[in-house]
Amino acid sequence: MKSRMQNIQIIILAAGNGTRMKSDLPKVMHKVGEKPMLERVLLNAKEVTDDVIIVYSEQLKKYLAPYKDICKFALQDQQLGTAHATYAAIDLVDDNKITAILYGDNPLISPKIIRELLEHLVYTNSAVNTLCFKRNNPGQYGRIIIDDVGNFLKIVEFKDASEEEKTVQICNSGVMTFKAGILRKYLKYSVLSDYITSKKELYLTEMIGICKDHGEKVSYLLSNNQNAVIGVNTKEELAIANNIIETFAELN
Repeated sequence: MKSRMQNIQIIILAAGNGTRMKSDLPKVMHKVGEKPMLERVLLNAKEVTDDVIIVYSEQLKKYLAPYKDICKFALQDQQLGTAHATYAAIDLVDDNKITAILYGDNPLISPKIIRELLEHLVYTNSAVNTLCFKRNNPGQYGRIIIDDVGNFLKIVEFKDASEEEKTVQICNSGVMTFKAGILRKYLKYSVLSDYITSKKELYLTEMIGICKDHGEKVSYLLSNNQNAVIGVNTKEELAIANNIIETFAELN
């Protein structure tokens, strides 16, 4: 096992309702490879750094006791989107550390990929960096929009994408990293009305535009392992994740 990275903090967003799972069990507690998805993400994050925060909901609270000695917790009292969830942890954010944002429903994310994204943030000297992957059939993933010469313009959520943007095959995984101090400096702008989408959800992806508007450098890392960055929102996707982990030993 590689040594843990210094000056790194990881926030795991795990407070989503998961209504599409059609289950009373919180989405992140459904099992992939015989472990709850949240536990799998947490253990992989702990291989990168000892400084891990879980953002949780009241529904999830009773399941967190096994993890109380290995991470910190922040309550998201309302589910208003990923930016709101991240902001729920702002009092625990260390402004002297690079921060990575992971998701409790990305059960196959590996320490290797987390490290690669963190290293890419530093190498490119970016304020914010996002992990993406390419799929021939992108489905309802958000899209990474770039211009003709490869400049990163924005991330657009599927529900907000134009028909032309929906043809883009580069997908957003949701996993992001931020230079030290950037979250506290700019996340506040995502909760202002000018940045709220028509459905009133506060997307963390808006930090790309916010940082660009303030003259900061943004970047993305295209992963060649789309299996490792899949999200699980339905029982069908849960079955796919379990099939992947049974097939690829390195993900266990």
